[in-house]
Amino acid sequence: MSGRAAAAVVEPTSGRGSLNIFRHRDFALFFGAASVSNGGSWMQLVAVQALMYDLTHRGSWLGLSTVVSLVPAVLLTPYAGVLADRVSRQRILQITQSVQMCTACCLWGLYASHSITPWWIIALGFVNGVSTGFQTSAWQSFVPLLVPADEMLQAVRLNSVQFTLARAVGPALGGLVVRFGGIGAAILCNAVTYLLVIAALFVVHPRLTAMSSRAQGLMAGLVQGARYMWQRRPLRLAVLLALAASTFGQSLQYVASALSERLFNHSSKGNAGLLTALGVGALLSSVLTVRMGDRLRRSSQGLVSIVLFIASIALLASTHSYQLGQVAYFVAGVAHLQMAVALNTLIQGTVPDEYRGRAMSFYLLGILAGIPLGSQLLGSLGDAIGFRRTLLLDASAFALVLAALLVSGWWRDLDATPAQIADASPMAASA
Repeated sequence: MSGRAAAAVVEPTSGRGSLNIFRHRDFALFFGAASVSNGGSWMQLVAVQALMYDLTHRGSWLGLSTVVSLVPAVLLTPYAGVLADRVSRQRILQITQSVQMCTACCLWGLYASHSITPWWIIALGFVNGVSTGFQTSAWQSFVPLLVPADEMLQAVRLNSVQFTLARAVGPALGGLVVRFGGIGAAILCNAVTYLLVIAALFVVHPRLTAMSSRAQGLMAGLVQGARYMWQRRPLRLAVLLALAASTFGQSLQYVASALSERLFNHSSKGNAGLLTALGVGALLSSVLTVRMGDRLRRSSQGLVSIVLFIASIALLASTHSYQLGQVAYFVAGVAHLQMAVALNTLIQGTVPDEYRGRAMSFYLLGILAGIPLGSQLLGSLGDAIGFRRTLLLDASAFALVLAALLVSGWWRDLDATPAQIADASPMAASA
């Protein structure tokens, strides 16, 4: 790596474990708008999950809707990472947020006119998936540009808090809105919240950063980014752990409606209570993470996260109590936040600006590939052999991941420094 590239990664020197970062107007504005909008997205997820299950009464349909909405994102994310390193990330987000607002409006119109069918939900989910494919890398690599470089990791942590805050509040509000206002009201609320982010994107001023050359072809840029990630074992590990966590752990939230009915004899709308518990666990975990700052080692966060995921899945498989099911989702929320922060800060804190979009795209590819894979497996196997047996298989698979990390010693790579990432040769040689 060139000296210029290495210099682009700046170690945080201030604001550790504090909320002083909100003194930056652009970050505070975008954080607030995104929190409300993402909360609206979770409101809609609760409503659409309940609607899909009420229309079909099949866990496999929940899995299918997740697959169809995320497969386009999986296919497009690597190329979107190249674009995020070449063109304005701000402009990409303005376009994708507008598209997602339109799909929410269409969904509301179909529901309000009593024209909604499972296939309409899947079709609009596909369009949303295409938009997400272009958006996610740009979003993750845009947030650090709203603060000075030496406060970047604090911005990354708080961005994770923003998502978990939305996950905590959104399902709870979604459940209340669905109960008292109906499914259509929850979908309409989500459509309106997009206006906040779109407005914020037109008034914030991200700092200038190094961009990759546009003279390089799209495929060449993608190959260059893939080679950069592959030559560095800590970055490879981040992608693989993201895939494992989303397949075996994060996918639980996408079959919550089926678990609510099949395991606990609640209505499909009981998914709001489970998802709220997951969000509250993630939120409390994020408060600890922000306060501790760099004192939490990424390797410890990763290992503890996997142990908690296994415990939460095993509890779900063994209990008939809805309240204990909420406890299990709470623990899963704690695990999800710790894993997300560990992997996100590993990449954002060690990769230079001109590679950040592509690096984040491969990390997000692991997440986006694992969610539809895991939700489809959980839904289909749950219909075939029962959800309790399926969850036991899920916990066992995650336990194998933990054993592989401990036996190989690769868990230590989560604590890699920018200097180690900059020197690719030792990492490649140790693979």
